[in-house]
Amino acid sequence: MRGVYRKVAVLATVCALGSGGGPAVARPLSAYREYDSAVFAGSGFKLSLPTKVRAEVPREKPPGRSGEEAVSPEELPLSVSSFRTVGNPIMPKRVAEAVPDLDKEARRQLEASLMLLLRQYEQQLDRDDDFRLKNNLAGAFNFLFGAAYSVFKDGRVLSPAQQGSMLRQINAGFALRLKEQRLSDREKQELYESAVLSGSIILGLYSEGRDTRQPALQRTARELARELLTRLMGLSIEQVRTEGGSVRID
Repeated sequence: MRGVYRKVAVLATVCALGSGGGPAVARPLSAYREYDSAVFAGSGFKLSLPTKVRAEVPREKPPGRSGEEAVSPEELPLSVSSFRTVGNPIMPKRVAEAVPDLDKEARRQLEASLMLLLRQYEQQLDRDDDFRLKNNLAGAFNFLFGAAYSVFKDGRVLSPAQQGSMLRQINAGFALRLKEQRLSDREKQELYESAVLSGSIILGLYSEGRDTRQPALQRTARELARELLTRLMGLSIEQVRTEGGSVRID
């Protein structure tokens, strides 16, 4: 059967996507539900990054056809993985509808909670003044990757340089993958929302488990992170190496 059902807490809370300390916010009830992680990867698209690629841009580049220097894949503009939204968010409703045994009100609340996570991600981009990552697949998948890395490394986060290193590699991966498999803007929006929601839920589960001293929640966060990294990015955490300001995938 496609998709492994896991017991997770879909947080109806304000998830802190950044490390800054903001004012305390009242937390609505969390609901423990079964859901199929395949709803996050329904398009069949998987971003596969080349292995043994360093993030540093080579100093020497092969000349292009016209004699000019060719652009390194890791110097491609972020616009190669951007898209235009097709309207309202798609995945919150789809995820809520995929959860079994919910009454109408509980399903509505779950959908609203997932909508909140998407809004918080973009609000964080606004606070960081990083408009480039709005409606950008590389940015969303970099967020998912960073979330998974953090829960596997006991809360340690990638440095800004390492985040930039991985962002360039993911952007290059999308440039190559989208040449092979053309996606509509709707499909890109679904992938974008899937990555953001996945990263937010992983972080939320891990943080709740840590703050309430529930190791089982932290284990669930790691299991979910491993599954989604495999499904959406074709990676395992064991392949990841960090060196100084760079990240490489073995």
